[in-house]
Amino acid sequence: MHSPAGGVVAIWAEPPVLVCQVDDRGFLTDPLAGRIPPSATSEGGRGLLLANQLCDLVRIHTRPEGTSIRLHMGLGE
Repeated sequence: MHSPAGGVVAIWAEPPVLVCQVDDRGFLTDPLAGRIPPSATSEGGRGLLLANQLCDLVRIHTRPEGTSIRLHMGLGE
């Protein structure tokens, strides 16, 4: 949906966290993507917002060639 060529998802554990990385060819132009909620009438735009609310750390690296989003979630004790 957000990339012209799909993407790749990788998931692995780096105790004490679980890491999920999504790489695609999309490019984010908004430096605050996922930090500001969309309007109540918007049909989309909540994926990164939810990731930021649910994960311990969200790292976004975007460049004209593509974007990498890495999510870190604590595994608990």
